Amino acid sequence: MKFSEDPNLAAKYLRMAVPKMVQHNIAPNPLNYALWYSYYSNASKGLNCALDNTIERFGTCSPELSKDLFMSHIFDNDKLDEIGGMQDSLLGLASDLSNSIEETTLASSCHSNNLKQNLNLLTASESPQQMSPIIQQLSDSAEAICETNDKFQQQIDLALSEIATLKNELESSKLEATTDHLTGLFNRRMLTSMYQDLSMEDNEADVSLIMIDIDHFKKFNDTFGHNMGDQVLKFVGKLLLKECKAPCIPVRLGGEEFTILCPSYNAEQAASFADYIRLKLANAPLINAKTKQKIPPITASFGVALAHSQDILTSVLERADMALYAAKGKGRNRVEIACYEPEPS
Repeated sequence: MKFSEDPNLAAKYLRMAVPKMVQHNIAPNPLNYALWYSYYSNASKGLNCALDNTIERFGTCSPELSKDLFMSHIFDNDKLDEIGGMQDSLLGLASDLSNSIEETTLASSCHSNNLKQNLNLLTASESPQQMSPIIQQLSDSAEAICETNDKFQQQIDLALSEIATLKNELESSKLEATTDHLTGLFNRRMLTSMYQDLSMEDNEADVSLIMIDIDHFKKFNDTFGHNMGDQVLKFVGKLLLKECKAPCIPVRLGGEEFTILCPSYNAEQAASFADYIRLKLANAPLINAKTKQKIPPITASFGVALAHSQDILTSVLERADMALYAAKGKGRNRVEIACYEPEPS
C-alpha cells in the first residue's frame, strides 16, 4: 500500500485520525496511526469497510483486531510470500547440509576406525625396535590423522547441533507467520495461500467456504470480561480443530470471526457440516474456571458460499459474509447459503 508524499495531505489525515482514535478509545500507537491514516486517505476500500464494521459492532478497535486489519490490508503480502519462500529455501538447505555432513562423517569415522585397528595389529606384532623407520613414520602419521579426525568429528557434531537449532527456529518462525497465536488455527494469510493453491489445481472439484461469527460476542465480553472472551475463542478453536476432518481446514479470520475452507464440498454439503458445528457449539457446556459458575450457551451464525470459476478469495468471503449477516437478521444461531449472481459478460 502506498501513501501520499504530500506533507500537507499527510498532516490533514493525521489531524483527522487522532480525534477518531481518542473518540473510540484506541491507543494512538504507530500501528493504529497507519490504520486510521489509511482510512482517511481512502487508500483501501476494504480496510475502510472493515474499520466501519468494527466500530459499529464494538464501539472501538481492540489491539488484536487492529493487528489483524493491519496484516490483512496494509502489510505487503507479496513480501510475506517472499519471506515464506526464503524460509522454505533455508530449511531445505539446512536439511541437505545436515544430511551431507552426516554421510561424510559416517564414512570418515569408518575409515578412521579401520585405520586404528590396523595400527593396533601392526604395533602388536612388532616392537618399536623391530619396526623399520618407514613403517614407524607411517604409524606415527596415521595416528596423528586419527587424532585430527577425532577433533574434527567433535567440531562437526557441534555444527550439526547448531544446524538442528536453526531448522527448529526457521520452522517455528514459519509456523508463527501462518498461525493465530490465541486459538492455534491457521490465520488469514494461510487461508489465502491455501485457496490460491486450490485455484491453481486443474480439476473441477467444488470448493466452499463457511463463515462463522459468534453471536452477541461484544455483550458477552462486557458481561464476563475479555479474559473469559478469550477462553471462548480458544474453546471455539479447539472445537473446530476437533471436528474439521480432512479436507476441511478451520481458520481464524480475526476477532470472533472464523472460517472453514471446504475443498470437495458443494454448498449443500458445507451447509450441512456448518449446521453440525452450530449444534455442537450451542450444546457445549461452558463453566467459568474461576467462579465455577455455568455460562449461558454460546451460539454462532453461519454463512456458506460456493466458489465459482475464476473467483478470488475476497469474492467468496464477501458472499459468505452476506449470507452470515442474513443469518444474523433471521434470528442468529442458524446457517444461510449465499446466492450467486454471475456478473454480466
